[in-house]
Amino acid sequence: MELKGAAASRIRIFASSVVLLALWKTVSLIVARDIILPAPEAAFLYLSGLLDEAATWAAIGATLRRVALSFLLNIAAATATGVAAGFSVRFSDAVAPLIAIMKAVPTMGVILLSLIWFNSETAVVFVCTLIVFPLIYGAIVTGIRHLDRQLLEMHRVFHIPAWKTLMKFVLPSLRPYLLSGVMSGLGLSMKVVIAAEVLSQPKVGIGTMFQVERSQLNTVGVFAWSIMVILLTAGMDAVFHGLKKRYGYKV
Repeated sequence: MELKGAAASRIRIFASSVVLLALWKTVSLIVARDIILPAPEAAFLYLSGLLDEAATWAAIGATLRRVALSFLLNIAAATATGVAAGFSVRFSDAVAPLIAIMKAVPTMGVILLSLIWFNSETAVVFVCTLIVFPLIYGAIVTGIRHLDRQLLEMHRVFHIPAWKTLMKFVLPSLRPYLLSGVMSGLGLSMKVVIAAEVLSQPKVGIGTMFQVERSQLNTVGVFAWSIMVILLTAGMDAVFHGLKKRYGYKV
């Protein structure tokens, strides 16, 4: 009997994961040098040891806190700016150069400049906000431009207050687009925050742990932390996929 839907998808994902692990194992045997490419079982064993350490959970908590803070700032700023740009061509044109700069500026350049301007904690949040903002902003603007103009006109004809139109019609209509931007930007936020932590070296954070492992030439540790980040990102994606499924958004 042919499997369909979620079951078939899970099987394909599992099979692909097994193939990748097998390829990793094969290459590690060929290289035969742990400092270059450790075996997968060594990385997972090291990871299991990390999970027993309080410092690991402190680092995870600190990084997730920075991701959450910067992401909430992004959502608030991008929603306000995106709604304004979606309804006003003049405003959209006014912010277009800034958005273009934010999209084009190299991530490493932003990180280095932020380290000059701010302390390590603020620098991480600033970098993530600057890099991820255009992604969510673009999703919001797209949502505004796909609103039903006839319904908007009806709101105006019946003199419905602007705040009520915003809260009862515009923002609910933007939820699928916002959720799409969130799902796209969350993984990027995690990567950007960790990259900024690697260079800014806050006292506690996943990026700081990456730097510690690198300085000790502990490639197994670098792979173990990489697996940790993959699992955390996958977990966050699963949460938002669950929200999407619960509320019936096909984005």
